[in-house]
Amino acid sequence: MKRIYIIITCLISLNVFAQSHLQEANKLYDRLVYIDAAKEYEAYVQNANYIEPETYMKIGDTYYNLKNFAQAKEAYQKCYNAVGPNKNNAQGYQYYDSLRRLKLYDEAEKVAERYFESISVEALNSHYEERDRFEELLKGDTLYKVRNLELNSQYADFGGSFNQKSFVFTSGRNYVNKGLFERDNTPYLSIYKTENPQVDSADTVELFSKELTSEFHDGTATFSPNSKYLYYASSYQNGKRKVFEGDKKNYFKIYRVDMSAKKYKKELLPFNGDAYSAGQPYVTPDGKKLFFASDMPGGYGKADIYVCDIYEDGTYSKPMNLGPTINTIADDFFPYFKDDVLYFSSGGHVGFGGLDLYKSYYRDGIYGAAINLGPIINTNADDFAYLEGDEPNTGYFSSDRAGGKGGDDIYAFDYNLAKCVQYISGTVYDIETNEPIANAYVTVYDEANTEYLKVKTDEKGAYAVELTCESTYKIEARKAGYSEDELNFTTDVLPDRKMNMLDFKLKDLSEIFVTEGEVEKIRIDPIYFDYYRYNITDVAAIQLRKVVDVMNAYPEMIIKIESHTDQRGTDYFNKTLSTNRALSTKDWLLEHGIESSRIESAIGYGESRPINICDEDGKTCTELEYSENRRSEFIVVSR
Repeated sequence: MKRIYIIITCLISLNVFAQSHLQEANKLYDRLVYIDAAKEYEAYVQNANYIEPETYMKIGDTYYNLKNFAQAKEAYQKCYNAVGPNKNNAQGYQYYDSLRRLKLYDEAEKVAERYFESISVEALNSHYEERDRFEELLKGDTLYKVRNLELNSQYADFGGSFNQKSFVFTSGRNYVNKGLFERDNTPYLSIYKTENPQVDSADTVELFSKELTSEFHDGTATFSPNSKYLYYASSYQNGKRKVFEGDKKNYFKIYRVDMSAKKYKKELLPFNGDAYSAGQPYVTPDGKKLFFASDMPGGYGKADIYVCDIYEDGTYSKPMNLGPTINTIADDFFPYFKDDVLYFSSGGHVGFGGLDLYKSYYRDGIYGAAINLGPIINTNADDFAYLEGDEPNTGYFSSDRAGGKGGDDIYAFDYNLAKCVQYISGTVYDIETNEPIANAYVTVYDEANTEYLKVKTDEKGAYAVELTCESTYKIEARKAGYSEDELNFTTDVLPDRKMNMLDFKLKDLSEIFVTEGEVEKIRIDPIYFDYYRYNITDVAAIQLRKVVDVMNAYPEMIIKIESHTDQRGTDYFNKTLSTNRALSTKDWLLEHGIESSRIESAIGYGESRPINICDEDGKTCTELEYSENRRSEFIVVSR
């Protein structure tokens, strides 16, 4: 009995000991002090008799934030095996991302499918569309060549912007003068500069400004035109002390500094808040817009990307969220916007794992689909902070991929745009019968609206064209006797991508137009003239009214008028007569509301283009055949 009592006492003592570790671990977890929380959770797991699924979830979160993805996956799976998929979006994402980081993509996809299926059919289909684009990307060869820069240190080095002649970036190399970040025991960050990032070594790097360097995190930086203003993010401080809000968290805020002032003064931007962070500012080259990332309330997930206008008086518009096409349930970071293209980093779109780099084309106030920049520039690690270089198709980005010099490193890239082509194909159909239309023209125009290429559909109505990556085109399908169809199309970054769904549908207009080969004419009954006459008869006016109606229905249409005579009379007489007939026809159309600019020409061809050959080799035509030669026709130049 005494032995049993001792065993029970020991078990109770162990459980009390374990519970004390759990309580301490949870406190540290709530404060985001993950490295110490991990130690306490490990001690708890060693001594606990039973572990709640919620605790396994917190253990998974702790290891995830410490980038120990193998142990994060193990903890998440124990939770899910016990209670099923977690309804917390952020934690569910972290399980999914842990699998991607470990390159367990099939398992990760099953987790993603279960999540999106629980939301809606639309959400699941949207995920499938993005996944298909991503899988298509993997089939092509990458166009990026990357290299690690000599300026990197054994600590975190990331981001980048140009300040006149300097390259400005963020680094943790100032660990001697700053303390360690309690969350993961890494050095606090500062802003540094160097002259030439392509060749400079770590020895040439120096602090950007001792005056602006704080005791805690500083970075990343961006500059307004001519480097008048510096925008950067920093841990919120009061003097030399961090400010912790009611939830015991210290938040980042964005500051502006007038670099032309004798003494630098940090100015808090108006959209900073007391219960969320704002950081990673980016000012557009024209100085009119400020992009940044923030986890402010009302977003789609963790950190979202926002933009606000910078007014001439130095004030700002209300920040606008870029919307669900860009922002996800995970972190969306490091915006860079130039020439109507947004580059950004995201962990929530389909990708290789962690943060991947994406681009989105901005057209008519709308951000297009997020396009992954592909392998080499993206890995299963964090890849972020895109920046264009001075030379075309060059730039920089940051990554904590394997093989680097420290936690995050800055890499240079070259992008070989010249080799990147995509193959676009489709079919031209009759919109009513759905039958393919052979011998239709598919014409591609570039951004200057210059004809880029033209092809003809085959007997099955099919066409195929080869286009350059990252270019915008107008593609038009047409055939004489049919309506036209067109679309604007932008190729993306995927080399050798094949798209075979660009179809066009044309309407048969044979009731309105008649064709002779490639020549298209307005379909009317023939306009016949009396012998040796060129005035418009009442019968001719009925047909000319049809011409007016067609031209009103197609307000962009331009025509030319061709008039003809029979073969009786001299060549000179017939030429003059047909010219008068063409001009009288034109005058009638002008009198009935058709603008002269829409009639390219009115030409008489005399007897040179007869329908019926008369008075040759002894053949004499009937009066009906002669009258058929005395006609005016309306040739469609464009519509």
